[in-house]
Amino acid sequence: MEFRLTSAAFIVVFATYLFLGGMGATDRGNIEPRDVAYNQLTRGLLSGHLYMDAEVPPGLAALKNPYDPSANVSFRVDPRYRLNDRSYYHGHIYLYFGIAPALLLFMPWHLLTGLWLPHWAVVIFLCTVGMLVNLSLFRSVKVRVFPDAPAWMTAVAALVLGLGSYAPVVLSRADMWEIPIAFGYVSLSVALRCLWEALMHPERSVRWMALASAAVGIGFAARPTVLVAAVILLAPFVDRDRRVNPWNWAAAVLPLALCGAGVALYNGLRFGSPLDFGRDYMLSGGTPAAFRDFGASYFWTNVRLNLFQGVDWQPVFPFAHEPDKWIMRPNAAGAEHMAGVLVNCPFLWAALAVPAFIRTQRSERGFVVLSACIAWTALSTLILLLFFCGASERYQLEFVPGLALLASIGMLALERLPAGLPRLAARCLWVPALLVSLAFPVLYGIDWCVAEHNSNAMAFLMRRDLLDTETELQTARFLSPGNPMSRLTSGLVLASVGKPAEAERVFGALIGDFPGDAMAHFCLANVLAGERRWDDAVGHYRLAHALRPGDPMIKAGLDSALARAK
Repeated sequence: MEFRLTSAAFIVVFATYLFLGGMGATDRGNIEPRDVAYNQLTRGLLSGHLYMDAEVPPGLAALKNPYDPSANVSFRVDPRYRLNDRSYYHGHIYLYFGIAPALLLFMPWHLLTGLWLPHWAVVIFLCTVGMLVNLSLFRSVKVRVFPDAPAWMTAVAALVLGLGSYAPVVLSRADMWEIPIAFGYVSLSVALRCLWEALMHPERSVRWMALASAAVGIGFAARPTVLVAAVILLAPFVDRDRRVNPWNWAAAVLPLALCGAGVALYNGLRFGSPLDFGRDYMLSGGTPAAFRDFGASYFWTNVRLNLFQGVDWQPVFPFAHEPDKWIMRPNAAGAEHMAGVLVNCPFLWAALAVPAFIRTQRSERGFVVLSACIAWTALSTLILLLFFCGASERYQLEFVPGLALLASIGMLALERLPAGLPRLAARCLWVPALLVSLAFPVLYGIDWCVAEHNSNAMAFLMRRDLLDTETELQTARFLSPGNPMSRLTSGLVLASVGKPAEAERVFGALIGDFPGDAMAHFCLANVLAGERRWDDAVGHYRLAHALRPGDPMIKAGLDSALARAK
């Protein structure tokens, strides 16, 4: 029965991954898989160099400052080059992100099959593996520590570890940014699984500790933030017999050290310093020197964004929508589709049942140590992110899976409460929290998917590519009929092809449904201004300005209309 229920839960999770990853706005369309970032790096490595096999725009080197975002913007967004968030150094394009996914996934796949892996398929694969590894760890803990737990709880854990991990949100835009993060997620999951085996089987601890150390090291080679979790490799040494065995120390240190040396060599050969990851050479929308990457001033904003930020609930499917960025007040580098995990996935609070269980029950030392390791992998990364200059939903995949794993174990602890009123009261709390926590990441992932397709449609529209604009809009409308951004973009398309009357009707209907949509008022005002209906235009510019008083574009439109209306 346990196997059948768990298999059904896995099918639900994997189908969700395929749907969101397949519908997501990522590296498909007119882009061949061989030309996406990690395959460009793979082609470069196979050609004998460390830079990407990517064309360097002739005009980039001629710029006085090629890292000035206002000067390099045409090269970053040009679909022929796609240089955004790549590093430009000594005339070559490098991938700022870690090399491990290229060496362990993209290159072997190409050498074995002759084909090129798309980014979105790799992220689906990594999230699936991470979920299965954590599920294996959960089941092993359940069998050893909670042998009387009902069989159906493994299936529930599969749903929590698959959906409550925030993977559905990340899969909605599964591209090069998400690959190293998902790779780090898998690496730490494998490390925890190996540490549990080392704790439970002292006679084989050297082998398992070496594997755990290698997993952390490989994760570091993909995502440097994984290094803060390396402290868990010391956990088995709470046992005196392990502390006095030099082979255990060698197993814990050498694989990680070798991986670290490899990363240092890779950086040194690329940028001349073992500690230089290429951050200062990135071509991005912000100048790297414009603000500090880490600072105490970012802390409380990131606490709100990562843990307690609410979302905009609307009657339009998928109901959970990203809050207005003008209200969120993000940090220096911005905030990308954030939703606080503790308010939107309340089941994660069940993780608190684990220390309560340990305190009240005579738990074996191995379980206590494992619980501390899981907590460390989640909380150490979270704390690091709280001091970072920006916030993104993909960063949350670095700590939420650990919280989801602890919460799943906490569920086992709650089911150990005495039968009757105590257990019933606990279920009345965690079952509704579970349902919300499973549904929210899927709904918010769909919203992120829709937002990205709408963003792509807007970019195509600005380039006057109406065919691709409509393709993106069709996907957005399929996922979310009635989405306000899709309707806004449809109105802009009509205005751009010389149909102001139809555009006015679209914007008017949108305002009727969403009177607080500042951009709908602004776009309608632009249409009215184009028809020289200045008084009507001023009215809508004023409404847009009242909703977004800090938007310079709206203020400029209002000032221009006021001058014309006199």
